Formats: sequence, structure tokens, C-alpha cells
Amino acid sequence: MERKLRVTPGKSLFLFVCWWVLATILGSLLISVIGTATLPRLRCAIVVQDIFLFILPVLLTMVIVAVAPRRLMGIDVRINLKMIVLITLAAVVSVPAMNNIVSWNESIHLPQAWSGLESILRNSEDSAKATVESIMGGSSVGDLILSILIMGVLTGFAEELFFRGGLQPLLAAVMRNRHAAVWAAAFIFSAVHLQFFGFFPRLLMGAFFGYLVLWSGSIWASVFAHALNNSLVVINFWLVNRGSVSADVNTFGTGGGVGDVTIAILSAVATAAVIWLISRTSCDRT
Repeated sequence: MERKLRVTPGKSLFLFVCWWVLATILGSLLISVIGTATLPRLRCAIVVQDIFLFILPVLLTMVIVAVAPRRLMGIDVRINLKMIVLITLAAVVSVPAMNNIVSWNESIHLPQAWSGLESILRNSEDSAKATVESIMGGSSVGDLILSILIMGVLTGFAEELFFRGGLQPLLAAVMRNRHAAVWAAAFIFSAVHLQFFGFFPRLLMGAFFGYLVLWSGSIWASVFAHALNNSLVVINFWLVNRGSVSADVNTFGTGGGVGDVTIAILSAVATAAVIWLISRTSCDRT
């Protein structure tokens, strides 16, 4: 990894953090000017956040420290149709299993002595959820397209460029262990969302995204997976909001009955099988 960097891994990671802090400050100032009082302003704020907090720090760092920035970020390898199909299949078959993990994580309670902290954490998550739902507000086709473009495509690209295109390779250089870097980046990815009662599902998802890049060498594999996951959430929320579906897909397989348990187990097995197939699939270099 050192051969891919012009400076030492430690200094490269330090510069990355410095750019992130500076970009976060500038982005926050710009967002305060834009405001979030209306839906259009809130959507603009999310775009600014994605650009400043996630995209700029990576680009500014890699231009300085990387011998071949495109290669280090994994943007010079394109994914093929087989990879796209397998990632889509994994997203579909994993729904019941992930729903149960989400349900379990949400049911965790802190010790009684920390009840005040738990109340603060849950209120914070409810506030964050309300903000996300506001961004996805509206029941028109135009609202759906805008939500997919912002919450699905842009956010998926921005976060993957930051965590898997920037942070993960730099952590791998510092830690000298690619697998440790995948899990460290996934841990940070989940932690920065500040949602403890959704931490473990997001951790597993972050690790999956990280291994997609590790196996394929392409950031586009994780970008597609992340954008697909977010877009499916947007579509599900939009359909429920319109009254087009009678049940939320996020509750599928979580009833606790024999049938639901069977579905969850089969989902976990099928997901593992598809992930194994993904690990055996190569991508195409540009």
C-alpha cells in the first residue's frame, strides 16, 4: 500500500481527517445560510452535506497523497452485469434476515442506571428519522425521483467514496490488514450516523460494502449496493405514504411465528450463498 502513497500512511490519514474537519465546518456554515425550514431547502442542505462532508475530503486528500488516485479509490474498475445482478439479488433475499437484526437492535435496552441516556438516544434517533422522512416527503412521481436521486444515488455515492474509497484504503495502509480496515471503516460508518439502536445492522451493511470493494477492487460495486439499498427504502416509504401497499416491507419476516422464523433462516442462508458468489466474481478494469 505504501507504494501507492506519496507520503506515509499515518500522515495521509491525518491529512484526510484535517480536510474532513475543514470541509465539515465550511459545509455546516453553508447549510446554516441555506436553512432547512422548507423541503426544497432541506434537500439542498443534504446535497451540500454530501459534497462537503464526504466527497471533497476524499478528492482533496487523494490528489495530494496518492500516486494513482483513481486506482487507490477504486474508481478505475467498472462492475459487470453479473455483479449488478448478484448485488441486487443479495439486497432482495436479505430483507427478512436484516429486518430481524434491525428489530433486535431496536429492542435493546440500556441498564436502568442509564435510562436517561437511553431516552436521549432514542429521542435523537426519532428526530433523525423524522428529518429523513421529511426529505422523502411527498407522494408524487416527481417527489419519488428527487428522493431517489438525493437519498439514493448521491448519498450512496458520497458515503461510499468517503468510507470505502478514502477511509478504508488509508486505514488498510496504517493497520496493514485489509480485513481489519474493512471492519474499522464499517464501525466508523455506523458510528457517525449517531443511531445506537440501528448500529449493528448498519455495521454489517458497512462491512458488506467494504468487502465488495475488497473483492472486486471497484468502488462502484459498493456505490451500486448502497444506492440500491437507499433507493429501496425510498420506494418503500413512498408506496406506504401513497397508500399503494398495505404492509411495510421492513416488518416482513419479523412476526415471531414458525413461518417468520423459517423465512428469516432461509433468508440468512440465501444471503450467505449470494455473498459467496459475489466474492468469486471479478470486475472489469477500464
